Amino acid sequence: MGFLRFLGFTVVRAGQGFWRNKMMSLAATATVILMLVLLSGLVIVLGGLNSGLAYIESKVGVTARLVDGLAPEAVDQLVAEVSALPGVASVEFVSPEEAMRRLEQAYADRGQTLETGGSDISLYASIEVALTDPAAATSVSSALGERPEIERITTIQEQYDKLLGVTNVVRLAGLSAMILVGLTVVFMIVNTIRIAVFSRSREIEIMRLVGASDAFIRWPFIMEGMLCGLLGAVFTVLLVALVWGPIQPLLIEIFQMPTAVGAQFFTFVAVLILSVGLVVGMLGSWISVRAHLAAGV
Repeated sequence: MGFLRFLGFTVVRAGQGFWRNKMMSLAATATVILMLVLLSGLVIVLGGLNSGLAYIESKVGVTARLVDGLAPEAVDQLVAEVSALPGVASVEFVSPEEAMRRLEQAYADRGQTLETGGSDISLYASIEVALTDPAAATSVSSALGERPEIERITTIQEQYDKLLGVTNVVRLAGLSAMILVGLTVVFMIVNTIRIAVFSRSREIEIMRLVGASDAFIRWPFIMEGMLCGLLGAVFTVLLVALVWGPIQPLLIEIFQMPTAVGAQFFTFVAVLILSVGLVVGMLGSWISVRAHLAAGV
């Protein structure tokens, strides 16, 4: 019961302090919103890039075109030897007939019919090598290139490397920007709570004289900082929810591949925004109150 009374007192005092110092409180809240909007944008973009990276990673493999007229025994021996290479998960032989069937199916999936104009099209035989690690594509390609049974090799390792590089650059730039904005937010909240502490210094001194503990004095100010963070976080979540529908097809169009922008991902972003808002608000106010109580305010 005593804890609930203290919690109620803390919340009421935090609300009164927020409203009494409303200009600085709103400025701190606006800065929190700016930081959280940047954070949510960074997380969404990185989510799309990481999803695209995982998609390409699952498709990274080596396709080797075989020379014409290769005997079945030679194909079986080639498959067995390639399967034993380091980094190889599996090897599948694709006959010309199977390649044609796949081509027809690809057209059918798009609602079209493959038209050959009466020509007899013959596709080439190949082996498709699935990898345990995309990094093994180079070594496997080199090993296959030395085989006389192989005519040509194709892989999407280059596209994977480019996307990995872009993801790393975005991650580094985004985190750097977040750190700078985060420090600005903490500074704003520190100043907001500092002004609140100074404006109530006489009241704090009276509370100390009647025996109030530092925790009893400190928590309303900490709750006030958390209120700034919470209001900023709630506003940001509502903003993200408002634009969530339009950004999903936009991300798919930008990355040209499936992206992690479903309902589960939105829940993760919302929880992250709320958590960061509360933590930043609490951290800024705790720093300010701790410094001033230690100085004997």
